[in-house]
Amino acid sequence: MGESLPTGPLTGWRVGMTAERRANLQADALRRRGAKVVHGCTMRTLDLSNDGRLLEVSRALTADPPMTTVLQTGMGLTMWLEAMDATGIGADLRRALAGSEVLARGPKAVSAARRAGLTVTWSAPDELFAQIVDHLYQTGGRDRVALQLDGTDEEELTAPLIGCCAEVVVVPVYRWAHPVDSGPAEALVNAVCNGGVDAVTFTTRQAAVHLVEVAGSMGREDEMVAALDGTRVVPVSVGPVCSAAMRSLGMTGLVEPDRARLVAMIDALADEAVRRTTP
Repeated sequence: MGESLPTGPLTGWRVGMTAERRANLQADALRRRGAKVVHGCTMRTLDLSNDGRLLEVSRALTADPPMTTVLQTGMGLTMWLEAMDATGIGADLRRALAGSEVLARGPKAVSAARRAGLTVTWSAPDELFAQIVDHLYQTGGRDRVALQLDGTDEEELTAPLIGCCAEVVVVPVYRWAHPVDSGPAEALVNAVCNGGVDAVTFTTRQAAVHLVEVAGSMGREDEMVAALDGTRVVPVSVGPVCSAAMRSLGMTGLVEPDRARLVAMIDALADEAVRRTTP
């Protein structure tokens, strides 16, 4: 006899995944709840930690420490410090950052900062960069700010800071790109449009952006976005940053957890599945 498949609240659900990082962990968690997984990765991370620009920026911050350090992601901070440890200036960089006011966008950045010996003085309550910008304006602006980029457009992040920061030193640790093989993402677009999945999970804003771009290249953008309406296909977000991007792209009927965590996202989808089957 063949091995029986797990059963659970997502039994019978076909769930599309767009994630690159922790994809196996997410897929396993979905399958344990009974889901069939369709993985169409929409992005890849380009590591810039060995780029000469990052070393140059880090040396500049060590020589002239920032007044404020803005941390966007825990992954970015960890990659940054590990890269500078390899060059021999990691300890000096930590001292420079430790002497600054540290602002964090969310709990993952806060946790990474603590592991690095940094004290976070304020974090965005809804994990939104716009809240960091508002905080800087409301507290009188800053002179020299180190801004860890999060893989998205540099100008998009620096432009709002021009009015409240005399100098913004950007720290490029990684950036997002489309996968080398677009086949799985294209298959996921077709599955969404053709009723081949019941839900699609998004763990980063860029994953949502890239899926829509892939659909656009196939001539199916409007069709796919219309299908992600919470009825035909449920768009599932990991948290507020991702949700804001998904809504701006036209997705509706989102399922989102109370806490921006992977397992919480999957539990929120499972709860939604139960709600739909309960009389």
